[in-house]
Amino acid sequence: MNIPPALLAMLKNYLPDFVDKALLHDLIASLVLIGLLLLLRSSARHAILRREDLHPDVKRRWLITLRNSVLLLLLIGLALIWANEIEAVAVSMVAIAAAIVIANKELIMCMLGSIYRTSTHAYQAGDRIELRGLKGQVLDTSLLSTTLLESSHAGSSKGTVGRTITIPNSVLLTEPVFNETKLGSYVIHTIHVALPRDADWEKGETVLLDAANLLVATYQEDLERHRRDIEQSFALESPSLTPRVRLTLDDHETITLHLQMPVALGDRSRTEQEILRHFLRETSTTQTRCTEK
Repeated sequence: MNIPPALLAMLKNYLPDFVDKALLHDLIASLVLIGLLLLLRSSARHAILRREDLHPDVKRRWLITLRNSVLLLLLIGLALIWANEIEAVAVSMVAIAAAIVIANKELIMCMLGSIYRTSTHAYQAGDRIELRGLKGQVLDTSLLSTTLLESSHAGSSKGTVGRTITIPNSVLLTEPVFNETKLGSYVIHTIHVALPRDADWEKGETVLLDAANLLVATYQEDLERHRRDIEQSFALESPSLTPRVRLTLDDHETITLHLQMPVALGDRSRTEQEILRHFLRETSTTQTRCTEK
């Protein structure tokens, strides 16, 4: 749109020095465009209202179409007039946004992990979970991290337990979460006992089952209530709650007995120790090797 030089010179005398010629040109062009569109809209509106042969509903639809069309023309016109300025601002904003994202990538991923945890109900405070090989009870959840109380079970490779573990929520986006309390307060716990091939494995199986059945009998009523709750709340068939032993031949020298039994989450370590002590008292072998899964 061409602006008369005389008008540009006159306006420039009344504007600050930092207003350059290009900005002044775009500003005047925008004002002229707005004026022309307002004049066009007013003329068309009066022409529509003077039409006596049109139904009021038709007039209203035409007026709405006229208003929307003028608004669309205004937006397109302003975008064309200020295209260079809009491009410069957009490039600057993209660069700033990219710098912010790169500088705060880990924080953003932690926030996304928190949103993922909340939306999927993966776990909450009090649940016992396993994440990235770390097991424990959830003490606290925040926007950036999850705090666990380490499991009280000491494995053969570590002797320190009961520590708190802080895990960034960004791990949730790449690692699976195992929630042991999702289906209630009881889990199927497995105890592994390896015997030499020449040992009396049938006696070992009997000893393990007797010890497991004796312990399960002490909380049988709670266990049955737990089974009914699972079936009613999740429409799932609950796993077998009767202790059982599986045999595997992992190598040529040992026979491994796998005792599977329902155990309360907080009593897994104590229950396993009772089973193993009972097994060692009742068997005569001295070459027993025990591990927990």
